[in-house]
Amino acid sequence: MRITLYLGEFMMAGIRFFSMIFVIFFAYPQQVSAQQQVGTCYDQIRVQAFALFNNYFMHQIGAPMNNGYAVPDPSGLMFLRVPAANPFFESFFIDWGGNLVQINQMGASVIGYCDFAPGYQPTGAPQHQVPQLADWGVRTQSGVQPVPKTIFESGTRYVEPLLASEQTAEQCLNSSDQEDEFADCMLGEMLGEKEHNVYECSKENDEVVDLALCSIGANGGPNEQEIVANIKKCRESHGDDWDEYPLCMLEDTMSEDQARLVGCLKDQYDDGTITLTGTAVCYGAGSFQPNAELQIAMECAVTTGGNPMAFAGCAGGRLTERELTKCVTHGVGGDGCFGPNNEIVKALRAVGIDVKDMFGATNDVTIAWNNAVNDLQNGLGSGNEAVKAITTISNDIANGPGQNNEIVRAVDVILPGFSSLF
Repeated sequence: MRITLYLGEFMMAGIRFFSMIFVIFFAYPQQVSAQQQVGTCYDQIRVQAFALFNNYFMHQIGAPMNNGYAVPDPSGLMFLRVPAANPFFESFFIDWGGNLVQINQMGASVIGYCDFAPGYQPTGAPQHQVPQLADWGVRTQSGVQPVPKTIFESGTRYVEPLLASEQTAEQCLNSSDQEDEFADCMLGEMLGEKEHNVYECSKENDEVVDLALCSIGANGGPNEQEIVANIKKCRESHGDDWDEYPLCMLEDTMSEDQARLVGCLKDQYDDGTITLTGTAVCYGAGSFQPNAELQIAMECAVTTGGNPMAFAGCAGGRLTERELTKCVTHGVGGDGCFGPNNEIVKALRAVGIDVKDMFGATNDVTIAWNNAVNDLQNGLGSGNEAVKAITTISNDIANGPGQNNEIVRAVDVILPGFSSLF
């Protein structure tokens, strides 16, 4: 969100004086007469009025030595923060509607209003687009969870299953034979870096707002990490009482990214539509790009509450959870997990038979599918060419015969990905 003000060229003047958070008492400067008054604010509680000039300078009318500079609100929820004697105890703001607002530990209240000269009034509260949901969503244990239209990848129905080599499974099993601890170790090996960051956040955060903050901070850069720390500081003190955030962020540096993220969270919270993916899209930072795999991980993080085995089954396909359970109960290789009797490989091979029946034994799709499944039995693990080939072929099949055909329904059980909501 860009804070667009008609004060234009004087924006930086206000920011330069951001550190002047107390009322500055000094002789009324002679140069004020050369400045242009662009507004008058009326405190109806204390029966006072203040002149606002085009460089954000303010003084009390009738008591010009009581003066200081207004500054942009770092939370973005208000237009300007005006001078105050003790801003950490009680602050005063001009909101985006031109109201004079007082915020203290008791909350926020409108105490007056401001009149602006034509062309200098606030442009209105910044709008944060709560993303529209697609007709497709991520398959989770809680049903299909819709994802924003802007990030759903057209033509993508499946993503790579979470697979691992026997060696990896043995190492994790040797570190712990407890199901959740083993699954946690395996997820560390099978998930990509961004997906694993989201999973780790889901273990530490129950609320969607906190999960969203953690995920954006973990997958963003230093800028996002600082912003998240600032917002978390306010959440620890004020929770979902967003009216208090301007008071909480008095010492923060003005940042468009911070104001945008606060606005995205508040707008979604007010609408009752807050989601992790929706927050990521609304925030729109270049370093946080939710691709198909990350979309799935984010929805699975919300619906599984950080449970390792449940997350594996959601993000890796339903058979992944069964395969990991087999590791604990039957060991690795042989009749155990990730061996010749791999549940995922067996299921994929069964689908391969149907592919042959539908397309013919010599069809390129059939040959490619069977070759890929055969390669999987060599224990190549996640990210190998066979896994990529299977997801590519599966997407091609899903876009061909129709989403309700038997092959598509069978693959839906095996591979993680998206399902149509309708």
